Amino acid sequence: MSAPSNLWIADITLLCVAFVWGSSYITAKTVLQNYEPFMFLFYRFTITVLLMLPFVWKHLLGASMETWITGAIFGVFLFAIFSFETWGIDYTSASNSAFIISLTLILTPIMEWIINKKFTGNLFFLAVGLSIIGTGLLTFKDTFSLNFGDILILVAAFLRATQMTFTKRLTDGKILDNSALTIIQLAVVAILAGIINISFEHSTLFIIPKSTEFWLLTIYLALFCTIFAFYAQMVFIRKTSPSRVGLLMGMEPVFGALFSVVVGGEYLSFLNWTGGICIVVATFLGRQLLDRNKRLKTSI
Repeated sequence: MSAPSNLWIADITLLCVAFVWGSSYITAKTVLQNYEPFMFLFYRFTITVLLMLPFVWKHLLGASMETWITGAIFGVFLFAIFSFETWGIDYTSASNSAFIISLTLILTPIMEWIINKKFTGNLFFLAVGLSIIGTGLLTFKDTFSLNFGDILILVAAFLRATQMTFTKRLTDGKILDNSALTIIQLAVVAILAGIINISFEHSTLFIIPKSTEFWLLTIYLALFCTIFAFYAQMVFIRKTSPSRVGLLMGMEPVFGALFSVVVGGEYLSFLNWTGGICIVVATFLGRQLLDRNKRLKTSI
């Protein structure tokens, strides 16, 4: 197969990842209208683990202690991220959730600057400025304010940035099995979600949902938004250029907003759409900064 053909397939696949991730916000919000957040997380990640297990169980059995420990640490991070993100979606619009979570790509260079003392250049200030303006316009209703759900989503974005910043430190010098590492993380999320549900959500974990909609939407999230998206990124993200990846994956919040408006019936004013576009541009710049940092590290 020719190189241009490979590039085209990679681009389409990554655009599909952005598409399904964009759909995840209104999908999760629909489920959360009738079910508790941690019960939903338990079923979503339990289904994901069960679907993956037949393909990776050999890796899991042969995994080193380092892989188990690192996977457990990443799992706690992932649980915190999804907890705040899911809780936030329950309290704000799906469109706000999609745009605000994408600020991870702005917060990550900030975290690297604070923790690793690595300044990313003047482009960084433009990206931060655009993200602040965009968030203000996105959340503008009758006044400029972040609601409780917006703040929770912003915390989730901050946690994602923290995880991205510390990932290299936690994996440097370690021989890790990526397949085992992934399923351990997901299993930790399922276990912790079950524990929180039993402790704080009136044990709804033991009330098996009878709704067909619940199972269809939860399986969709597990199969497409987790397993497919993870595999597609792992395989195809290296087959195209960083700038194209940034452009394609930057479409996630746009798809999220479109799904929210078309499927969820949400309303976004001209100012809200302008704010969302500012955030998309800012996150694209943020991805360029991250890619440039990686290239600098490899050239040293």
